[in-house]
Amino acid sequence: MPKFESKRARILSAARDVCMRRGYEAARMEEIARTAGVSKGTLYNFFASKEALLVAAVLAAHHDFVEVLPVVNDPSADPRHRLHALIESLAGGFDSIAQHLLLTHQAWSAVLGSETARHELLESLRLIYSGYIETLESILRSGIEAGFFRPETEVDTVATNWIAVYDGLLYRAGFEEGERNPAYTPGGVRRSLGWRMDQLLVAGAGAKSVTPEEKE
Repeated sequence: MPKFESKRARILSAARDVCMRRGYEAARMEEIARTAGVSKGTLYNFFASKEALLVAAVLAAHHDFVEVLPVVNDPSADPRHRLHALIESLAGGFDSIAQHLLLTHQAWSAVLGSETARHELLESLRLIYSGYIETLESILRSGIEAGFFRPETEVDTVATNWIAVYDGLLYRAGFEEGERNPAYTPGGVRRSLGWRMDQLLVAGAGAKSVTPEEKE
C-alpha cells in the first residue's frame, strides 16, 4: 500500500476507534491524530473537519470489513458458487459492520446540518448497496440462463430483498447485548441467505452448501 494510502487508512481506523469509545461529540482531533501516530496538521491535510473525517471513516468501514471473494465477480464461474461466495463475503464482514452501526448513526446526526456532507454520505452508501444489488442481479441472471435458478425468478425483486434482509439483520444485531441471538450473527446470515438461495434453485440443481471446491 502506498505511504499516502497507508497513512490515510491509519487515520480512518483511529477515527473509528476514538469515536466509538468517546462518541462523536466528545472525540477530539488531537486524540485521533495521536492514536493514528500523525500530527494534527497532517490530519487536517487529509480531512478539512471532524465531520468530513467521520463520514470518510463510516464509508471506509463498509469497504474495509466486507472482503468480497474473487469468484463473486467472475462471470465464467458457476452462478451457484458465485452466490455462495457472496453469502460468505457478507457473513464474513457482518460482525465488524454491526459493531460500527453506532458510528453510522452518529455520522447521520453529524451531517444533518450540512447539505453537502449529507449528500456525500447518502450517495456513497447508495452506491455501495447498488453495487451489491447489481452483483446479485448479474449472478441471478447467469443462474437462470444456466438452468440452475428458477426461470420465473424476479431478478430485481429478489436482489433488493436479499440486501434488505442483510441490512435488517445488521440493524437488529445492534440491539444485542450479552448472549447473542443466533439469528443475528454470521451464522444467522448464512442460514437466512442460504435459505433464500435454496428457494431459487431448480430441483436437483444443488443446495446452499455448494462450494467452489465441489465444482466438477
